[in-house]
Amino acid sequence: MFKTVPFFKITVENAQSLAYPSGCHFKLLIMFKQIFKNSIRHLSRNRLFTFLNILGLSIGISSCWVIYRYVSYELSFERGLPNKEHTYRIISKIRFNDGEEQWNGGISRPIYYALREDVQGADRVVPVYKFYAQSVIIPSDGYANKRIEELDFEKNNLIETDATYFEMLPYKWLGGDKHHALKTPNQVILTEDRAKFYFPNLRYEEIVGKTLIYADTLQKTVSGIVANLSYPSEFNGQEFFLLQKRERDNLLTEWTNTSGTDMVYIQTKNREAADRVLRQISNIVAGKYKQYDAEVKPQYKYERNLQLLPVQESHFSTFLKERVMNKTSKNVVFGLIAVGIFLLVLACINYINLTTAQIPQRHKEIGIRKTLGSSHKSLILQMMMETLIVVSIALFCSAFLSQIGIRLLGDMMSEEAKTFGNPITFALFLLTILGITTMLAGFYPSWLITRVNALDIFRTRGYLQVGKKKLNIRKLLIVFQFVIAQVFIVGALIVGQQLRYVVQKDMGFNKDAVIISDIPFKLFGSANYNDKKVTLAHEVRNIPGIREITMGEAPLSSSYRSTNYLYSDGTKADPVSLQVFKKHVDNSYLEFYDLELVAGSNLAPSDTTNAFVINESALRAFGFKRPEDAIGKIIGQRGLEEFPIVGVVRDFHQRDFFTPIEPLVLMNGRETMDTYNIRLDVSQRNKWPEIIRNIHKTWAQFFPEDTFSYNFYDESIASMYKKEQQLQKLTNISTAMAIIISCLGLFGLATITAFQRSKEIGIRKVLGASVSGIVAMLSVDFVKVVIIAIVIASPMVWLATHKWLEDFVYRIEITSIPFVLGGFTVILAALLTVSYQAIRAAGTNPVDSLRDE
Repeated sequence: MFKTVPFFKITVENAQSLAYPSGCHFKLLIMFKQIFKNSIRHLSRNRLFTFLNILGLSIGISSCWVIYRYVSYELSFERGLPNKEHTYRIISKIRFNDGEEQWNGGISRPIYYALREDVQGADRVVPVYKFYAQSVIIPSDGYANKRIEELDFEKNNLIETDATYFEMLPYKWLGGDKHHALKTPNQVILTEDRAKFYFPNLRYEEIVGKTLIYADTLQKTVSGIVANLSYPSEFNGQEFFLLQKRERDNLLTEWTNTSGTDMVYIQTKNREAADRVLRQISNIVAGKYKQYDAEVKPQYKYERNLQLLPVQESHFSTFLKERVMNKTSKNVVFGLIAVGIFLLVLACINYINLTTAQIPQRHKEIGIRKTLGSSHKSLILQMMMETLIVVSIALFCSAFLSQIGIRLLGDMMSEEAKTFGNPITFALFLLTILGITTMLAGFYPSWLITRVNALDIFRTRGYLQVGKKKLNIRKLLIVFQFVIAQVFIVGALIVGQQLRYVVQKDMGFNKDAVIISDIPFKLFGSANYNDKKVTLAHEVRNIPGIREITMGEAPLSSSYRSTNYLYSDGTKADPVSLQVFKKHVDNSYLEFYDLELVAGSNLAPSDTTNAFVINESALRAFGFKRPEDAIGKIIGQRGLEEFPIVGVVRDFHQRDFFTPIEPLVLMNGRETMDTYNIRLDVSQRNKWPEIIRNIHKTWAQFFPEDTFSYNFYDESIASMYKKEQQLQKLTNISTAMAIIISCLGLFGLATITAFQRSKEIGIRKVLGASVSGIVAMLSVDFVKVVIIAIVIASPMVWLATHKWLEDFVYRIEITSIPFVLGGFTVILAALLTVSYQAIRAAGTNPVDSLRDE
């Protein structure tokens, strides 16, 4: 129990020193010094309320602090790029066979060369094409060569480009000559990070001229070193090679090839020039496809619609699925800004409630000041000084709380975002927060204290009233606080329900106790590769603790392959043309994943493709009425891979729950099966680490030991919803903070109510009222306020969550349960908060409250 200390023991002499009549000329320094001392004295004597105010504001400010670190990083992408307002990526909308349009960020090489050579109006046309190399060798003078194995495809960005890349980007050159560093195919430019990685003990000028050997055969000479970009950017290349035109780039078929890692940028003088460039290249592409259609006569329809994407929007283009780029939704960024603002406003409301709750108990100080002629200015300065001190302490505490917040967010905030920041802008941010918070939190209490009539204060023993109405604005503020709390709580519950749904829902296959291991790309061409991988599968199957093993692509994954297949029943002039997903699997795949055959039979053992098993979606799309009707029918690409359908399986999810189940074919193909699916024995769960070590040992007998890696399949599926998991974490943290801050404000309202109704409580106790009855009497008004907040918040959170769920093809239905649980949580939190003051007031000796002063 906290013991209430008299809020301000004041003498007439002290009051006189606090009153500054409008004719006195005190030095400003002396005045502020006296106000500061009195503020410190008041805050130290009322430690409970000071602590609660500091705690509430610290939570609100630290939330803004953390969110600022994240948001400032995300909004700083391409900040230092010259002419960024008129720099664009060219992207595509692609449609097959009148189906749904799909976005693709890649541009094929012939389109780039047409842009550079045949289109007018672009100041620069800049290619950024991915270069593939699995390893690099660093020749050493007199020593064994140093080999860097397994260059990570996503982290070590190897780029093919030309000199226009370094004209567009403002790199600082640390070594080499910008104008000659990328003139020949045997040159490579490194960023300072890569230069230090390859040659840690050499100066930059010593690194220039050194040799690197990529993929065992491609010898490159370091011709330049550039400093890392000083701002966040999607231009994350680390090693740069000269883009060379290939013979096949003149083929018509290359115009329709698209890789999402091949990007082209243009810079123009204005948007009108960019639109003219787009129209020219679109006409060229359309003409080339007409020529392709006439000469090749493909059995499918293909449309490419080129679009301009401003480079400033590229970081937020989440509709483009690009795993080599870190993207963020603008809605998430703006949502975080809103969360930060809400939490800071909640903290300020909490301060206002707690501060105004103290005003009636400071009645002697206020009354004596006003009686002795204290000006409104001095009263306002006193209150604002107290607010400034509290906010400053809270800002200091936020430096530590924000570090806790960053740890709680975990991988939601990248390492770059955690360390990113300009000291000057960050200092301005802190000063802005200090000023805004001080004004928001201190203005209303400062104004209120000037509106109080001194005579009424003495007459009512501190019962505070402004005009003819009591301080109902405080209840409105409490309603606002609990509206936000209710929105966060219900939102967190619904987000959690959807995540559990996508992870736990029956996906049409058995994913339990399965580990996935991929053979690295660099081993594909090794000696006796196909025989080794099949033999390895047989050896792993014999390891104790292994239930079963199959080879093939996992049923549900973020990667996929598709192609166009035809089917003709002989009655129509044009065959049915269908874009289908393909998975190469062995004949044990269906049994391994418990895929249900609804007609026909499984694939027969074979090293090559000789038959298809299709899913129900493909069955319907090809036009078969019954599963049995499909058995024996021929589908495929004419002259390439036409085979009979031997089976139909029940639909299962192949991609995440944002996309519908699509037509799929399963086929044999030993050469393209490079993934092991291994099911462990559930009854030996405690031995799984040992079993996996045995798999590792067996692997080492066939392939290099360090190439073995694995992951649990259920965890891989869950990781596909990383952004949603991050949203849930953020919502949970925000919910906890909103409840804490709201309850602190409610504590202030309960304090003033108990103080103002102390005589009433004393009379009721004298007349025989019980403690429980008094607690109920004091609590009912607060419950009404919270119920009003719940009613206001419910439609708001329903609309927000319903909109969020629309992105999922497979989703939960919003029921009343989250709203009931959220309302119960809010009411329970409010009752627990109020009960402390209610029980304390009910337990007070009535003699103390009824005794005259």
